[in-house]
Amino acid sequence: MANLNGDVALVTGAAGAIGYEICRALRDAGARVAAVDIDESALARAVANLGGGDDIESFVADLTDDEQTEALPASVRDRFGALDILVNNAGARQVAPMLDITSAAWRRTLEIDLVAPFALSRAAIPAMIEQGRGKIVNIASMAGLAAFRDRAAYSAAKAGLIMLTKVTAVEYGQKGIWCNAVAPGVVETPMTTSFFESEDMTASIRANTPMGRWCQPEEIAQPVVFLSSRASDYINGTVLPVDGGWTAGYAGAELSPPRIGASR
Repeated sequence: MANLNGDVALVTGAAGAIGYEICRALRDAGARVAAVDIDESALARAVANLGGGDDIESFVADLTDDEQTEALPASVRDRFGALDILVNNAGARQVAPMLDITSAAWRRTLEIDLVAPFALSRAAIPAMIEQGRGKIVNIASMAGLAAFRDRAAYSAAKAGLIMLTKVTAVEYGQKGIWCNAVAPGVVETPMTTSFFESEDMTASIRANTPMGRWCQPEEIAQPVVFLSSRASDYINGTVLPVDGGWTAGYAGAELSPPRIGASR
């Protein structure tokens, strides 16, 4: 049911841990993948580690540049002949009390986490409608579902992305467009290393998560495959928390992570 049968998927933030696993999982399900990232050398390593081949292509782009972002769907269609799946995974996280966040940091977080998914979706949807169908999966966050301290910019952007997901489904569902979101909890990646160096932080994760552990990147990738496939054809405009149950019994006031900035 989750066989993607040669569909073409565009994945942003492909050089990061979560993006890498999404690319791997989509390929394993039969998709051809356009892997997008701003870091050319990291992207080249990621594509090489995935084995290369005719079914994966790297695209270097700065998602804060409107021209580059809006040109990506056409570039992918030129390379692969179609664009069936868009995964808006690239993200930036600003961790600081609200009064310490500069306007520049606020704008950058929203540019990457919210404006870029909007611009990419706006550019991709007409081509998807022309093809007769298309699937968009936005990588949101449990921080877009519940308020966490020191997350004003990130939570605002991810909450906006969740609402963009719903509006996209409402506006274009009848035209053959599916748009859903995955909301990860705490995921173990190189960018969150400092979380796991703090005994207080790891204790908080275990205390707040019914499953008693944090998430691995591949556990985000598999729900993305499902939402990209025909197995999810009656699911539209929904948000799937992949957080081990954290938001089901939210106690976020206990969470006060190290103040770091990171992107996927």
